[in-house]
Amino acid sequence: MPRLPLVSIIMNCYNSDRFLRQAIDSVYDQTYDNWEIIFWDNVSTDNSAHIAKSYDDRIKYFLAESKTSLGEARNLALEKVRGRYVCFLDCDDLYLPKKLQKQVRMMEDNDYVLSYGSALIINEHGGEIRNFPAKNNSGYIFPELLNHYEINMQSAIVRHSFLVSEKLNFLTSLQYCPDHNLFMHIASIMPIGVEHDYIVKYRVLKNSLSSKTMSIAGSEVRFTLDQIGDKRPELKTKYVRQFEQGYAKSIYYDVVAAIYNFDSKTARDLLKPLVLLRYEYFFLYFLLFMPLPNKAVLRLLSRHV
Repeated sequence: MPRLPLVSIIMNCYNSDRFLRQAIDSVYDQTYDNWEIIFWDNVSTDNSAHIAKSYDDRIKYFLAESKTSLGEARNLALEKVRGRYVCFLDCDDLYLPKKLQKQVRMMEDNDYVLSYGSALIINEHGGEIRNFPAKNNSGYIFPELLNHYEINMQSAIVRHSFLVSEKLNFLTSLQYCPDHNLFMHIASIMPIGVEHDYIVKYRVLKNSLSSKTMSIAGSEVRFTLDQIGDKRPELKTKYVRQFEQGYAKSIYYDVVAAIYNFDSKTARDLLKPLVLLRYEYFFLYFLLFMPLPNKAVLRLLSRHV
């Protein structure tokens, strides 16, 4: 009987010892057993290295020569991959036991180069805050992702040879969403598998957002949309409405950044041209005229600060 394909799980780590053992244990608890962890230590100064090295040789530990951006660290870790498939696990998050089994079967049966699935959102204590179900169906879903991007990084799995042949990696110039850039480029040219079962737990920590990261989210999404539109102009012609929704969502991120910075007027000005595109934008525009604290508005938007 042929051996199941090797899956390389990239864990990029910088001073992430708080939940690290839980994250690693969630890989060891997988029902699928042909995997390796590429553990990329981005020059941590806490107990992360000790924890990673306390496991067996299925964890391949690499210490960076110097601290780099997350995108560059992920690219360096990709160079160490030996598996047919690559997936990612941040040190705060968890895989559910059947993640790899479900996705490898889907990838092998359908020859997908990328798949993703539903995620549970948890707090720092592991309590479930809400769920984030994958709503698309498998296939060519680029227009649907323009309209509503839903790929959770922890749930994604990619065929490594496709990244190599297409010369795709994480753009180091992007700080907030290099994964969005990579996955949207793949989605623009290939069908994608969608696993509707919950396969990961994504942890949201208090004060995990900053005004700096929020302020660049919109511009980075627009960069990706511009890049894909320039590379494949026929898509922009074919999916006019969907690109409009994608650009509108990037402005929505600018709106959230303005709210985060206590600038309700700018938020309203940015949002006003969008109010007829989605009822959520209309609702938020109305909300910004109410005498509510900014943190209350952000909580209503499921933005935890």
